[in-house]
Amino acid sequence: MPDPIGAQVALLGARMLERAGELADEMVERIRAAVPAYRSDAVITSAELRRTCLENIAFVFGPMGHAPALTSPESRDNGRRRAQAGVALTSVMEAYRVCARFLWERLAEPAATGEVAPEAALRAASEMWLVLDTFTQEMADGYREEVTSQTLSREAERSAVVQALLEGRLDDADMCEASDILRLPAQGPYVVIAAQVPEVGCHALARVEDVLRPRGVASAWRLLHDAEVGIARLPGAHPLVAPLADALEAAAKGRVGISPPYHDLRKTAEALKLARIALRGAYDEQRVTVFDRDPLAIAAASSPQVMRTVARTILGPLDHAAERDRALLLDTFGAWLDADGSADRAAATLFCHPNTVRHRLRRLQDQTGRSLSQPRELAELTLAFEIDRRITDPAH
Repeated sequence: MPDPIGAQVALLGARMLERAGELADEMVERIRAAVPAYRSDAVITSAELRRTCLENIAFVFGPMGHAPALTSPESRDNGRRRAQAGVALTSVMEAYRVCARFLWERLAEPAATGEVAPEAALRAASEMWLVLDTFTQEMADGYREEVTSQTLSREAERSAVVQALLEGRLDDADMCEASDILRLPAQGPYVVIAAQVPEVGCHALARVEDVLRPRGVASAWRLLHDAEVGIARLPGAHPLVAPLADALEAAAKGRVGISPPYHDLRKTAEALKLARIALRGAYDEQRVTVFDRDPLAIAAASSPQVMRTVARTILGPLDHAAERDRALLLDTFGAWLDADGSADRAAATLFCHPNTVRHRLRRLQDQTGRSLSQPRELAELTLAFEIDRRITDPAH
């Protein structure tokens, strides 16, 4: 069945195509005037911008009056190119809006002069805006695909550099480049952080870089099968590790170990070993352990097999007691240690009478043969206690 309106729409599209070169030149001028990012050839040359304008004109007016295009590979490629050139998406979108306004103005001219029927102009406008929406969306999708690809590539590169540092595989010549890639200052102090993952492939510290950055801590991370490991640069020449430990305590899902500070990235592999020892020294009540802040915890975790033997030697007599009684004596001893040897303060923590604390401590001395008033014997018992509450845990 004849469609006179459709024929007028197709004719209108054909007329616009005949003026494509002229329209493209005007579009380039409009875009350069309106969008600062497009004003020089440094990012996008005039020739490339004109070619893109011609593609868009053909895409809009070529199918007009027929079946409008539902995809635009050219626009998707254009979005990728703009992302590669570093043009902000907001600038690209503004350029597309300038194009849309310009094409609408030119399309409306024949209707204003009566060259085409209002119905034809209305249908042509509907088709034009539908196509403009299609190629704008395709451009944005292409832009985001390229940005995603670049981000993944950069993250893969950062992860590989972190891995090389953790394994001690970079020489002196590579250190400056490694610092640039990781976006870390070239000089320390640094620490290595090792956080226990809940399961293989799962992060131990959610969005940890975002957590640390407001505190002035720059970091780079690598997810391993058993731990999430980070290299962190602490702020200041004489940094405090305590604020970092507090931030990680709030962000961590599990246990975390922190190495002592060091100043040379070449020492990262050694620092990782110390961070892993600190990680083994953490436990549920103290999830974050700093290597040089808790020597007893580090000693308890340094050599698990040897330390188990030490603990069994000192605490072995308690194995004859009921499990509940053994736990009661050790928990009381731990509370007494935390209270700096005060029975009164330990009793307040345990919700019992101070004499009850003293009685339990006497029983502990009697059963282990170690006196709490003898410094060497107290040190042995304290070390055995620290070992017992850490490496008897199956997670260690």
